[in-house]
Amino acid sequence: MGTPYTKNIDQIAPDLQNNLTRDLNILVKAIVADLSTEQNSPVDTGFFASSWTAATKRPRPDQPRLEHSPWSNIRPTRQGKPAPGAVVEPRFIDEIPNFKPFQKVFIGNRSQYAARALGSPRSKIPQYVQGKLRKLIQETFTNKKPKLAVATFGTGVRGEGRMVRFQGKGIGQFADSKSVFVDYETP
Repeated sequence: MGTPYTKNIDQIAPDLQNNLTRDLNILVKAIVADLSTEQNSPVDTGFFASSWTAATKRPRPDQPRLEHSPWSNIRPTRQGKPAPGAVVEPRFIDEIPNFKPFQKVFIGNRSQYAARALGSPRSKIPQYVQGKLRKLIQETFTNKKPKLAVATFGTGVRGEGRMVRFQGKGIGQFADSKSVFVDYETP
């Protein structure tokens, strides 16, 4: 028979695994909730800010605003301020699965114009990733820091004549020459 300490030592690995799983899932939902705010995402109708999600594959920008109520009924102002009746309401936060430690987790936006919104002068996402996100990770995890990045499909310019204002660690082409991946790692 082992000592009472033997039983506790046997539980160290499962306890650490459970804590890491819990912390990872808390962090992912906190990031999606933070990105789904007017403070971090540009808001005209609120659809972009409401379309953040997380998955084990890159979320595709496949959601047109005009097909989703109440955003289909809100007329965009395109004046740098929220339109009358703008709604910011996270659409996918309840559908986020539980992730396992060391599993790839992609946080992205499902609105069709995600690349353009990320490159908007009103977007505060680069500041969030490089500032508040780092602090959130440090508060959530004490031992192992995850590696996180922000990505988008498309260039974000769509004839507007201005470049995406991210200045991250790396930009590389996907197989599709019209798609760009912008990577911002937290240090």
